[in-house]
Amino acid sequence: MEEFRAVLVVDAEKFSAHRDSELPDVHLEIRRVLAAAFEASGLGETWRKARFVESTGDGILAVLPHEAVPALVDPFARRLQDELAASAPGLRARGLRLRLRAALHVGLVDDERAAAPAISTAVIDTCRLLDSRPLRDALEHSDPEVTFAVYAFSRELFTAYVEGGRTTLRASQVTEVEAKVKQYAKPAYLYVPVPSGKGRPDGGEKPAAPVPAPAPPPSGTSISGVTIDGNEAQIGFGNTVGGDFRQER
Repeated sequence: MEEFRAVLVVDAEKFSAHRDSELPDVHLEIRRVLAAAFEASGLGETWRKARFVESTGDGILAVLPHEAVPALVDPFARRLQDELAASAPGLRARGLRLRLRAALHVGLVDDERAAAPAISTAVIDTCRLLDSRPLRDALEHSDPEVTFAVYAFSRELFTAYVEGGRTTLRASQVTEVEAKVKQYAKPAYLYVPVPSGKGRPDGGEKPAAPVPAPAPPPSGTSISGVTIDGNEAQIGFGNTVGGDFRQER
């Protein structure tokens, strides 16, 4: 029987770049940090009792009760970033690395149908969000020593839970993008708990430094061939600028 569920998918960056013998250890670390993040978010029992948790090789697909969505958005997203950051030094010492893309969606899912568990549009859409270019760019263009997890929320989830005020994350903390993967083309909402580099919402660009006002010319100074004379006389020239100014971010 279909029920309204939360669908969470996570995927490890450059998972296949590890040696064959290392892949099981990286996958087990994904499961460990997920379990720790669920526990730290008050969702430990939800994780342990989840009826559908499946390995995707380089990630995990989980179907969870929709009541967990507010905490999955916040603080779970931040707690997973924390767990990955804490894990990084030990992994690095072993020549391993782990950063995650995550997608979160809500929809109707039958997670008890034995012959085809969790086969649904909601699960497919979540996987499309996970594969979307903006989410990949958010992780690839960030500092690998700072940003360890990035998230894409579906429009349905964002509208009901973030914009609707049902979680502590505010709408101003996410960035709307267009997710296009195969036939899937919908708005998505990026959330990076600890942004860095060009993965920042502002593209990593520093704000332009204010331009100091030019010093007034001394009396007798020649401007464009016009000489200003007079006893301490001050003459103002108006400036006219044609065309448009555009600041690219």
